[in-house]
Amino acid sequence: MCGRFSLAEYPESIVSALIGSEVEFVPRAEIYPADQVDVVFRGGSGNELASMKWGWERSFSRRPLINARSAEAWDRKTWSRAMRECRCIIPASGFFEWDENQPKGRRDKYRIEPAGEDGFAFGGLYEISPAGEMFMSILTTAPNPKLARIHHRMPVILDRDGYDGWLESGTREQIEYMMRPVHDNRVRLVKEMA
Repeated sequence: MCGRFSLAEYPESIVSALIGSEVEFVPRAEIYPADQVDVVFRGGSGNELASMKWGWERSFSRRPLINARSAEAWDRKTWSRAMRECRCIIPASGFFEWDENQPKGRRDKYRIEPAGEDGFAFGGLYEISPAGEMFMSILTTAPNPKLARIHHRMPVILDRDGYDGWLESGTREQIEYMMRPVHDNRVRLVKEMA
């Protein structure tokens, strides 16, 4: 988790709460690792929207680092500076998981959608390469009981009143509180047809 997410519908309330202006929107049913994604981060003049590549590139990994476990990120060299200084928000209309209780190759695919909201605001981390290229990674946390039936992780999903606190440098305790699993009533699981 989270290896694929969606921006099939525009999460207007999230984007307007973060940057207060309209953005050009192209629907994307599924976003894959290494795709370019619109991400909100705190720039010099306030919140900014930038296109970032999904996945940090590191010499020790053949694959991009698309996720960071929230419980470990503070103390891992790869993520610790970004946890303190470079947090971002990734707007999404949903994400996908495969039922890990089933055999590989035959796992049911689920789309996880917001219940009663127009999207999710994933908590993430970003970095800027020496060449100026921007990369992001999605933070994950333990699943809520509903998602735990199919998978052992879920993305950090931020509450609307926590957006500013997430993007500003808060205390570790404040940030950790924001990374708890969301309540079951905020997500809906939809089994994808094969």
